[in-house]
Amino acid sequence: MTITSRIFYMTAMPSDAGDTFLEQVRQERRLALSIAEIAAAVTSIRDDSAAMQQLVTRTRTLLGVDMAYLSLNDEAAAHTRIVETDGVWTSEYRDLRMPLGAGVLGRVAQSGGPVQTYDYASDAMLVHDPEIDRIVEAEGVRAILGAPMRIAGRVIGALMVANRVAHRFDDEQIFVAQTLANLAAVAIDNTRRLDELTDAASRERARAEELSAALVTTQRVVDADDALVETIASSGGLAELRDGMTRALGREVRLVDLTVRYDIRDAAAEIGDAERPLIALSARSGAAMNSSDEAGDPFAVMAAMRGDEPVGAVLVDGVLAPGDEVVLQRCARMLGAYLSAQDRERGDLARRRRELVDLLLAPPPSGLAPVAVRQLGDYGVREGEPFRILVGTGSDASLRDFDHRLELDFGLALLRTRVEGEVVCIVPERAFVQIERELEGPGTRRRGGLLVGHSPALHMLDIVPEEFALVQRVLDAARKSEHPRTLVSLLSYGAIGAFLSRVTIEPTKQAIADTIGPLIDYDREHRTALCDTAAAYLDAGHSVARAAERLLVHENTVRQRLERIEALLGEGWSLGQQGLDHHIMLAANRLVGE
Repeated sequence: MTITSRIFYMTAMPSDAGDTFLEQVRQERRLALSIAEIAAAVTSIRDDSAAMQQLVTRTRTLLGVDMAYLSLNDEAAAHTRIVETDGVWTSEYRDLRMPLGAGVLGRVAQSGGPVQTYDYASDAMLVHDPEIDRIVEAEGVRAILGAPMRIAGRVIGALMVANRVAHRFDDEQIFVAQTLANLAAVAIDNTRRLDELTDAASRERARAEELSAALVTTQRVVDADDALVETIASSGGLAELRDGMTRALGREVRLVDLTVRYDIRDAAAEIGDAERPLIALSARSGAAMNSSDEAGDPFAVMAAMRGDEPVGAVLVDGVLAPGDEVVLQRCARMLGAYLSAQDRERGDLARRRRELVDLLLAPPPSGLAPVAVRQLGDYGVREGEPFRILVGTGSDASLRDFDHRLELDFGLALLRTRVEGEVVCIVPERAFVQIERELEGPGTRRRGGLLVGHSPALHMLDIVPEEFALVQRVLDAARKSEHPRTLVSLLSYGAIGAFLSRVTIEPTKQAIADTIGPLIDYDREHRTALCDTAAAYLDAGHSVARAAERLLVHENTVRQRLERIEALLGEGWSLGQQGLDHHIMLAANRLVGE
């Protein structure tokens, strides 16, 4: 049933029934998205612990539990061993080996169906072991649910979830856990079968050319799967996914993301009116669409789907061979899964990034904790290595476009968040070089009034709060002076900016107070704008008309303010050496004043 027909069908229902139906559709959609994500993550589970870690992490997020872990059976040793965990605190629990049949894990690993316990310690139906009970108690585990992973009727391990409070898991949680366990088992089985097929092909290559060709195609499909797994595991973006698919197809791949208004980097292809109908046809047919461009060169388009909705497309040049079409279809599935995974992860990752940036901008008196320093290192921000603070300000549309540009360029690997309506980034120097090229390279232009202020290259984490405040002052000065460039810093203000970037700030602030302190005090006490007026008047070459135009006030208002300024600073304040001193200190006050 299409989305349109679902909506039509739902509107014909009574209100209560429609709400129930809508909730069912949402649940189906959540489960479908989760299955797509898990399917990608476990593709390389046979030898990639990062892929198995993805499985348990996503299981924990989906079911909303305190911990999740995966075990594999060792029939020769008659025990099951935990191989990957998420949310587990103690090393003893992570390294747990459970005899088959003992505890919840042992029972699941030996049984044919899900097993749960309301409260492990008090469950007399379980086979308890004193040492294992001690480890479980130390972890604080109470409620446990496990689902067996089966291959050809044989249990090979279990997918487990647990909470640190006593309760019963409902039917939906049991169903989802078993579904994910089944999916993991199928992926493990497929991987083992691929290994067996690879060995057989190596022995029989001379006598089995068709088998070899099928193996090559299968391996290319696996390479396409690996491109998604590697991208998710490394928090990469469209560029990494595109490069992996290019390797799998053996030709240049262009990716289209239909979930955004437009893409602004090379990793995402721009499409025109000729390609959009092809994407729609591919979405309806489930097959690649072949066409030719204006020069007559052939190309193919395969839609990437999220349920019944096309969310992107994979484009390749040239004529497709039979094996190419299979790989292209898999690449499109991987792109759909990637875009879906990005949607699910965006909120949680944004919250984590915000917490880390807040901690860096306002660290505790004792300094950053080692775990915070380690998390910053994951984003390439390390003590002793150059990094910069970037702050973007402008209209909502320009900030959304800027944030989207950063996501396309750097994926989830860039530390950025929103702070009081501004986009704040803490980036390593190598990332800043790319951002600077994007914003200030040949042919670039201002978009929607976007201004991006940046610090000089920093090497110490404890000076970030002070440098952040300075960047905000630079942005404020750029806004007031209608700075023509997108990327601004202290050096954007010529000699005064270069001077301020090389001096100690506190003595400079004292010099500002000594020179224009009466104006600053008067503005603070009366909520006036004498400092801005004096600066605008000097910037305009003593022209009242131009100063009024810049300040968006009447000329008489400027004259009245100038009279007050003269009363505070003295006659001749704008002339000769006095005028130069006041002009310099007004410019400095814009950048580093209180």
